[in-house]
Amino acid sequence: MNFDRYDAKILDALQRDGRLSVVDLSESIGLSATPCARRIKTLESEGAIEGYAAVLNPARVGLAVLAIVQVKLTEHTDETVARFEREIRLMDEVTKCFAMTGTYDFILEVYGKDLDALSNVVLKKLIRVPNVRDMQSSVVLATIKRTARIPLAHLQS
Repeated sequence: MNFDRYDAKILDALQRDGRLSVVDLSESIGLSATPCARRIKTLESEGAIEGYAAVLNPARVGLAVLAIVQVKLTEHTDETVARFEREIRLMDEVTKCFAMTGTYDFILEVYGKDLDALSNVVLKKLIRVPNVRDMQSSVVLATIKRTARIPLAHLQS
């Protein structure tokens, strides 16, 4: 997609507050409401905007423990990787999964209400996924920065 300054402003504003009305958004970026609404629809249909969601505070909703789990598979066939990815998508406790280069094949973000719940996910669910060879878990002590926003400065130049 080719983005102009209005597209960049729309994306930036909606990342900060996805509940903005079209009128409020259009006023904040200096564009009338109809073209602003049209641009939003285009950004959605082209996949630049994948969806809208509330950003929740994990601790306030009872998820006090976060772990970063590194996973190495026994082999890297298309079937093995696809099966691992399918299994991970079924686990609500796993909120992010990244395929990686380096020592481990995947890095997961895993939430639990407490250490027992986290242990249950790691020791009874993740370890039992076929073709998992090795895992290393690290419990997060403090979250320094957590955002769903992605940088857009490159679009505004």
